[in-house]
Amino acid sequence: MMSPAPFLLSATGSGRASAYLESGKIITFRGRTHVTWLDTPPEGFRIKIRTLDHASGQWSSAVTVGEAVDNHGGPALTVDAAGYLHIVYFSHHHPFRYHRSVRPNDAGEWGEMEQFGRDLTYPTLLCAPDGTLVLSARRSFENRPWELELWIKAPGRPWTRRGAVLRSRQPNYSQFAASMAWSPDHRRLFLSFRIYEMPDYEKKEAVTAVGCITSPDGGETWTRLDGAPLMLPASADEVDPIVCGDSREGRIADTGSMALSPAGVPHLTYSVKTPQGAETFLAVARPDGGWRQIGLNQFLPMEFRDWAMVHQGGVAFAADGRLIVVGTLQNLRAGEEAWGHPGTEIARFTSRDGGGSFTAELLTPPDPKVPHWLPNLEKPTGFNVMPAQPGLIYTAGGAGAGLGDVLSNQVWWRPLA
Repeated sequence: MMSPAPFLLSATGSGRASAYLESGKIITFRGRTHVTWLDTPPEGFRIKIRTLDHASGQWSSAVTVGEAVDNHGGPALTVDAAGYLHIVYFSHHHPFRYHRSVRPNDAGEWGEMEQFGRDLTYPTLLCAPDGTLVLSARRSFENRPWELELWIKAPGRPWTRRGAVLRSRQPNYSQFAASMAWSPDHRRLFLSFRIYEMPDYEKKEAVTAVGCITSPDGGETWTRLDGAPLMLPASADEVDPIVCGDSREGRIADTGSMALSPAGVPHLTYSVKTPQGAETFLAVARPDGGWRQIGLNQFLPMEFRDWAMVHQGGVAFAADGRLIVVGTLQNLRAGEEAWGHPGTEIARFTSRDGGGSFTAELLTPPDPKVPHWLPNLEKPTGFNVMPAQPGLIYTAGGAGAGLGDVLSNQVWWRPLA
């Protein structure tokens, strides 16, 4: 039976142990749940994984898969039809490292390491119906706009670059926060994103756009949700964003991981931060085009409704069809930095009527000194089936001052009953 209580996976987690939220880190398959994260034992950054056996309710010891270059090098995990686990990790503007598990449904031993790509960061990893792995990642360049690349690995073949899907309009730092999901029939691919561009890197000005696109052929061609074809790589001007933001106007948009409903409808969350606070919304694609947008702050317990919701989290559908959203609340004062703010807690929203109404609760007890953040939801990435109690992992502890900080944060597993 699934463990009914939170479980401490590690007391040596990194400052981004459960980041990044688009990278799936939890796989439930045939009576086992495998959970991976970025640890910082004394020897440095390490990719760890543990397995929960449902029959006994016991967790395995932590297994080290490999090392990471810094706190951006966390893992992405998926599973194929035979139960072999696949993991990608290590990089922050480097090649990725990849392994397949030696045995099906067993994270205890990993096969030979394969490196691929150049200057890649933030992996999102899925498994196609024929066993082909599909990966998106940011590609950085020295003297041209940064891109979101797509890579594939057919069974028994090396990793191959398929091409760039998105491109920044600016030559400076960019990020894409790309989350991918299959339609329920495992045929159509969806990709949600938050394009973060910096017109002036020195002034730290940022322009953001949140949206969603789709591919009928495993990522070879892409369209907007209304079917309009996209010339690749597409920019924020061409993807029909749901919401935009510009720091020069006091408005920044963010997003988390997406999910498809049992009927195949895209659901994603986003937040809008202004000097007055931050609100989070659930966006549900309408069949006739556009999005139904539902404000989630209104469902919070009354004592937390004046807190900011700077969105980090995502959407999932449990086996019984429940819609689950997790996000972060912050007791922010004007001018305070949101990233890693000590007054950060995790909230869970649940709907049994497709988003018509929600109940909400805090999953973490408020602690003004320790942030509870970076909630990473279990999601279907290939052949894993969402359980009755999908889980999440999160980080308890600060971000650290630099990319290479070796920290002792707690990393928690939490099933969502």
